[in-house]
Amino acid sequence: MRDLPAPPVPADLDLRDFPFMPLDVLRLRDSDLATLASGDEFKAAVLLWCAAWHQVPAGSVPNDERWLARHSGAGAAWKRVREEALRGFEEHSDGRLYHNVVVEKALNSWQRKGEQKVRTLKARVASMAKRLEAATTDEERSHVQA
Repeated sequence: MRDLPAPPVPADLDLRDFPFMPLDVLRLRDSDLATLASGDEFKAAVLLWCAAWHQVPAGSVPNDERWLARHSGAGAAWKRVREEALRGFEEHSDGRLYHNVVVEKALNSWQRKGEQKVRTLKARVASMAKRLEAATTDEERSHVQA
């Protein structure tokens, strides 16, 4: 049995509420996938990236041939497109396949979401502090504190 690397993302990394996945246009355009793959192989790969974006953990897909065939859009042609469609995917110790670029984009998006949550919370705290400072009666202060 071979030693597989640990998953590159936390097991609970969930981007299912992220409708958009960043696409690095130059990176894709200049990739071996874009220049060497057939149209069917390219389509299957991109559909698997999209599926991986909304899996938990994000950036991964199950290592299951039937699932991959269905979600790649390849169906019965899966065996023919499999090698190129899985370009960039690597199996990890949890048994799932992770795509290095999708993982990179997922981690970046997750970090930005966390940073936005912190900014929002800071703004809410500042707003409440301002309202508390402006309160002129004990009743107003009590209401703001609640």
